[in-house]
Amino acid sequence: MDEDGVYRYRLDGSRRDPMHAARLAEMVREQLCNLLDIAQPLRGEDETLPDSFRFLGPERRVYELHNGNGTAHTAGGEGEAARQEEAQRPGMETASVPGEAGSVDTGRYAACPARIPHAHDLEVDTDKDTPYANLANAALYEPRIEFIARQLASLLSVVELESGGEPVRVDGFRLRDLEDWVGPHAATPADIFNHAATRCQYDCVFCYNRGMQGSLEPGRGDVWEDMEKRLELYDAPSGRGLFPSFGSPREALAHPRILPLLRALREKTTAPFRLCSNGGVLDREFVAALAELAPVYIDLSLNSSSPRRRSLLMGDARPQEAIAAPALLAEASIPFAITVVAWPHPGTGEMLEDLARTARYAEAMQARLVQVNLPGYSRFLSPRPLFDTDEVWSETVRTAQRLRGGLSCPVFVSPSLYEENLTRERKNQAEVIGVVRNSPAARWGLAAGDTVTAVNGIAVKNRPQARDLLSLVQGSGAGRATITARRAGRVVELAGDTGDWDFPFDTATGTHLGAVFMGAGLRESCLEKLEALARESGGGEILLLTSTLIRPTLEQLLRERPLTLPELTALRLGVPRNRYFGGNIMLGDLMVVQDFIDFLREYLAGGNARPDLVVIPSSPFHLSGWKRDLTGRPYQDIAQETGLPVSLLECPPMWE
Repeated sequence: MDEDGVYRYRLDGSRRDPMHAARLAEMVREQLCNLLDIAQPLRGEDETLPDSFRFLGPERRVYELHNGNGTAHTAGGEGEAARQEEAQRPGMETASVPGEAGSVDTGRYAACPARIPHAHDLEVDTDKDTPYANLANAALYEPRIEFIARQLASLLSVVELESGGEPVRVDGFRLRDLEDWVGPHAATPADIFNHAATRCQYDCVFCYNRGMQGSLEPGRGDVWEDMEKRLELYDAPSGRGLFPSFGSPREALAHPRILPLLRALREKTTAPFRLCSNGGVLDREFVAALAELAPVYIDLSLNSSSPRRRSLLMGDARPQEAIAAPALLAEASIPFAITVVAWPHPGTGEMLEDLARTARYAEAMQARLVQVNLPGYSRFLSPRPLFDTDEVWSETVRTAQRLRGGLSCPVFVSPSLYEENLTRERKNQAEVIGVVRNSPAARWGLAAGDTVTAVNGIAVKNRPQARDLLSLVQGSGAGRATITARRAGRVVELAGDTGDWDFPFDTATGTHLGAVFMGAGLRESCLEKLEALARESGGGEILLLTSTLIRPTLEQLLRERPLTLPELTALRLGVPRNRYFGGNIMLGDLMVVQDFIDFLREYLAGGNARPDLVVIPSSPFHLSGWKRDLTGRPYQDIAQETGLPVSLLECPPMWE
């Protein structure tokens, strides 16, 4: 947004392709393809996907929508017969030069050399005086803006605009009324204040913003003007607001006007503010100001309680200030977690020793929990391996498990599925790995190592059920509640008042009555949805794509709860690699469309049976709300590029 409160986007209206016989057909093809990137055609309640079109006029040619080269040319069959008939009419000439787009009698027209560009193609360097927003970012969060840009570019390939009888060169467009763009985009206050996270005081060696993808950069403009407009359009009760553009947030608390923003936001909502911070601004005065905005919860990225090591990892010239922040937060009764990225620098041994010291420091400062992030990096940070991932990760997990035995605050490892696969034969159990100090669960006697088997007398089969039931009890304000747990081979009955808690727990920002589990777990409802997809497709050869981390739990779930599938249906599992982000990234939720395309092409080339249906979890396409990956590419491209039927299995992201 610029200083006038306008969203501007760059438009490449200068494209003028050489004339060819199908230019008008190409324009219409582009329009239809653009629409299919943001809308799903239906026939009744069933999804349908057109693969070609023809004009309603006397011309009867059939043009393919997706032919692999991004240009309009005729299809075979009925369309080919119509083409030959039409070719006899005056003025209708097919391309006849081999090597261009076809040859004599192929029925193909000379191809447009440039397909209509997607967001990353349209994004060009902005000039200094015009703060164009990032079109690639819009393609991720509000693809109708990308659609408009592509439509305009397509139209400008065949027409010129005029003003006063003179041609006008158009190089951009603006959104006329921002209220037109308000939607269900603001579920939490973070959807507003994360737009302030455009800067950071430090330069962490492990920062995931290194090698930032274009779709995650908001673009140039006046940040404060943007936030004021977002605040104006934010309706907290309905969760509606302007479409997001924050991409990959940095440090919101580093913005010089963050406190006025948070104060104005607090006037609109009583919802908790969950703020991530590197601690650099958390002095006594700032913490006191945050306390006035309660409820507030801080995820404090401390990374080390050692001034020397924090400086080494983060480039912090005054590390003592952030290290002192936990005491100030506790004094102000602001609950917080301390986060440590287990980066093995200068060596794994030193890192593990420092991790133990930092965890003990967090306990002494009354942290709600310690979160240990297993160190990850993409190929954009380093094209070469930085360390032995399995060695560093496994040693970090073992250290975290030893710490749990001697600390009163929980120690959580992320991604938790790695720890579960490494150390648990039985997956998805409702095992408690820690209990928040002074929480209801702690005061009732729940302990690390317990496995929850019932809540208020309702049997618990797995971890998602336990978390859901505990959340319901906490949110109901029911007063007295019970937890049944298995402990060292015996059953224990625990009971108490849900309102019996004290700092660092509170019911506004705390969860599950204070019980901490090894991640969210895998829901059985995913299998029910998979069965429904199989029935809708008629069965046959079904290929379900998953990730390295999820596969062991999924295989166990399939053994324990066999699927009810149509007759003669075979279910197979496949695990694509995270090639796009590369490095040691292995989270399925970080896969992109091209990762799935590459895997399926190799799967077919490897002699495997051709799937009748490919099922892909929806979570990699969750962020945008438009079923697009982190590069802004729609998932439908997987089917278009591979020729395989693809359905999404609706399931929540598993970030823990």
